[in-house]
Amino acid sequence: MHNKSILKIISVICSLFLITALSGCSIHSFSVDELKELYPKALENSFNEELYYWKETVNNSIRTSWRTCNVYAEMDKKYEPIRDENGELSNMKIDVYEEFNTKAAYKAICGKSTSSSGEVKNYLFENDYDESGTAVNYRKTEMTPQDYIVSDAFKNKFSLESMLAELEYLNVDDMIFDIDNALMEHKGKVVKFSFAVTDEYLEQYKTEFGKSSVFEGSKYATIEFAYDRFASIVVYAEENLGKNISVDKEVYKLETVYYGPIINIPSYDSDVWINA
Repeated sequence: MHNKSILKIISVICSLFLITALSGCSIHSFSVDELKELYPKALENSFNEELYYWKETVNNSIRTSWRTCNVYAEMDKKYEPIRDENGELSNMKIDVYEEFNTKAAYKAICGKSTSSSGEVKNYLFENDYDESGTAVNYRKTEMTPQDYIVSDAFKNKFSLESMLAELEYLNVDDMIFDIDNALMEHKGKVVKFSFAVTDEYLEQYKTEFGKSSVFEGSKYATIEFAYDRFASIVVYAEENLGKNISVDKEVYKLETVYYGPIINIPSYDSDVWINA
């Protein structure tokens, strides 16, 4: 009986050791030196991606906003983009949407549009929204998605490069890792870390660009890289709820995946677009 008890104890210890060992393989701490090497590479890898879907949420004291951008194309069975004889992405489509202070503001869709007679043309469809949230000011421009994506209207506002511009400007040396919510871990293909930024960086950014950094007034931020590409950033600020009571509030969030939902292009001679 005594021997059986000892065997049970040994079995439990071995099991715990095995679980600990396996956990050690799947998740471990990530060093600042490793991050310095990965950080610029992950951003560069993201910039090199032709297809992406990002979603941005801003929730600060000045305004709230929700914006999305989906750059889409057909994929083959190996999840590789299909290209035509000219090397261009097959059936490329783009969809952007903006909402400010909980009110719809702007929408644009670009891609191949089929008329009621079956004729196919490439169009950029745009519309705004009035105070009641009704779509207004319909307009269309004959344009390919390839032309739209290199236009200033898209590049300066909706491209992934423009969305990640400040992160490209930010260096790991500008980050403070000795914070209450410190996190730096590597789990499989995902790296996640938390940091604050230096006051010097905030001043430098405002001087360089004439506007406040996304980290202005923040407590800390968390960034996630997945498969050596940017996946998300969440910026937190401290919100006071009462005497000696405060919570960490999300004031900015940007999430990115590299293949978004299917986009449906309207018919360019349908009711709302025929005279646009």
